[in-house]
Formats: sequence, structure tokens, C-alpha cells
Amino acid sequence: MKKLFTIIILFACISLSAQAYQTYSMHFVRVEGDLEAFETVQKTYMQKIAQNAVDKGDISFWAFLKSVRMDNIDDEKRKNYLFVQSNFDIDAILSEKNQWWNNASLVLTKEEQAIVGELSSKFSWTEDSRHIFQDEVSIIKGLGTYIQFNFASPKNLAGFIAENKTLWKNYFSKNMSKMGMVNWGVGRKIAPTGMNTSSVSTWDMFDSLESLMKYRAGFELPTDISKKSKMNLYNPDGWRYSPIFNAITFAIPAE
Repeated sequence: MKKLFTIIILFACISLSAQAYQTYSMHFVRVEGDLEAFETVQKTYMQKIAQNAVDKGDISFWAFLKSVRMDNIDDEKRKNYLFVQSNFDIDAILSEKNQWWNNASLVLTKEEQAIVGELSSKFSWTEDSRHIFQDEVSIIKGLGTYIQFNFASPKNLAGFIAENKTLWKNYFSKNMSKMGMVNWGVGRKIAPTGMNTSSVSTWDMFDSLESLMKYRAGFELPTDISKKSKMNLYNPDGWRYSPIFNAITFAIPAE
């Protein structure tokens, strides 16, 4: 709780007009085997290496998240973990410095490397996919514990993004705190692109799973907003998919 409070104070200092995550990647993975061992590697050791990369300026943000299944049974065979990493620009995300995990031997002790090796033998990555986005607009009041990503392929992508910048950003800036929402934004996909993949993703991050589920179940579009919105024209098919993830750990810039 103390760590979360510190993070919220840190991000409260960021300008609400800033595109905080710049160019970012979403790396979905399917892991099988000893999931506890996998999570220990990521939150204890890989976080340490990622934090070193953030501190050096090689990357600007990293997060490790776990897919939320309402029945707690992993029988869907879908991707069950997600890494989110942001960089300052395209050049940075394509740079060799972006591959910070290659610095493990420089950051971890030999004993820690041995532990990682032992734990890694207990699980395997069976699938993964990486998607790169450009942060078009975002509001950062903190980092919460649960987040939903909403994927879509709007008929009018430019209109979709423009409305989020001019209408929804102002609405959430004024109202997100009462919903328990601490982080919101819109990302335009820049790779890969095509007919079989969403062209945009929005995110809604909350202080608890309860706040997120209440938002899903009880959010009512204000009349003044619904009159101004043209989302039924811009994005007539709605969201293609809205998975929920639990944020396990982060690597963020020092205060």
C-alpha cells in the first residue's frame, strides 16, 4: 500500500496533457508450467533489470501484468501475461538498448542469475505476440492495480482519436477520481497493422477490481456527452475485446 501511494503521488505531478507513454509495446505471452516460478522471476529479478534500464534512460516505463480470469481456472488457453513497455520515440523502441533483458549479467549477481536459471527451468513460453502503439492522449493520476484494455477497429480512426482528445479526455479528467479510475488513455497501433488486428486500444486503470467491475456494470453515459459524441459513427462495431489484467509490478522513473 505504501508503494502504491508513492507511485500515485509521483504520477500526480505529470501534466494531464502529456502523452505519458509515448511509443509503447504490448507483449502478450502464454506461459505454462510453474506460474509461481515465472512470476517470481519477473517481479523479483526482471523488474530489477528493467528498473536499471529506466534509471539509465534506455526505456521510460515497464509493467508486468497477469490476465484476470473470473473463474480462476486457466482453461481458455489464451495469453495469460502481458508486458507493457514504453519508450521516448520510435528510434528508442528500435534501439538495441530497448532489449534491456540482455543486461542481466551486469545487473544481477551470479547467485541471482543462478536462481533465475533454476526457476526458468520450471516453466515455458508457448506463445507470444508483440504490438506497438503510439500514445495519442492519456491522463495519469497514478498507477492502479487493475486495468482493462479495449481493442477496436474504428470505421473512422481519425474521428475516433479526435473525439477522445476533445471530448472524453475532458470528461475523464473531471470525473475519473469518483470512479476509482487513476489512469486512462488511447493508443493507435503502428505495428503490426492489417484487417485481422485492431487499429486502436484504449485503457482504463482502476484502484481495485471492484471499482473496475462497478464501472463496467454501472457506467451511464451523461446526456450532454451522448449528444456530442459521434462514436456510433466512428466506431459502429464497438469493442472487439476488453480483457482485464492485474498489475503485478512496475519499473518507473525515480522521483
